[in-house]
Amino acid sequence: MAMASMTKNGGDLPGEDRRGRLVWGGSLALVLAAHALALPWLMARSTLEPPPPPPPLQIDLPPPPPPPAPPKPEPEPPKPPKPTPQPTPKPPPPKPVAVKPLPLPPPPVPPQPAPVATPQPEPPPPSTAVQTATPAPAPPAPPVPASKGPDSYEGRLMAHLYRYLRYPAQARQRHQVGTALVHFTLDRTGHVLSVTLERGSGFALLDEEAVATVRRADPLPPAPDDKPLDWTMPVDFSLLR
Repeated sequence: MAMASMTKNGGDLPGEDRRGRLVWGGSLALVLAAHALALPWLMARSTLEPPPPPPPLQIDLPPPPPPPAPPKPEPEPPKPPKPTPQPTPKPPPPKPVAVKPLPLPPPPVPPQPAPVATPQPEPPPPSTAVQTATPAPAPPAPPVPASKGPDSYEGRLMAHLYRYLRYPAQARQRHQVGTALVHFTLDRTGHVLSVTLERGSGFALLDEEAVATVRRADPLPPAPDDKPLDWTMPVDFSLLR
């Protein structure tokens, strides 16, 4: 009403009204332009920002079922009963054997007195040797007779043996005397190839010494070509008493 009255009364009202309209119209245009510029920014912001996550969902699960009970062990089968031992049958008693009475031994015979040995005279010193021919497929030729004296081969052989003869001390203390017969084999140079006891004297000490004498006397005098190589000679221990 005031503006109407002013328009009516004043002469310049129409110009002022136009200016006001222009001011209000420019302000409205500025406000619309600002809104138009802000609208794309608001829309871009709404698309760029992710929506807030939904609230966590809490689900209450029922408690798990209890574990199954362990299976009951199967009962063991009953053990078989132990067999009752059968009584061993007793062997029947042996039948009585009739024992025949043994014959009584004859009464002992009283021992006969031993005969008293009479001393035997000493044998003379051996001067010859028993010769044995060397075995050969063909019968050997008869030996050439030789002298029995000390210059013969037999004499030199016997003298060489008795040079190495020893009388065992224990046999001398026990007064053991006897003659042992030894058999030995030579080569042509006089070396002893083998020696054995042909006949014992009755005393082990004298027999061992007789065999040892031949081995100790090695080498013996070389055998001539006409003499055999196997010899059997007596070793008399009574000569050294």
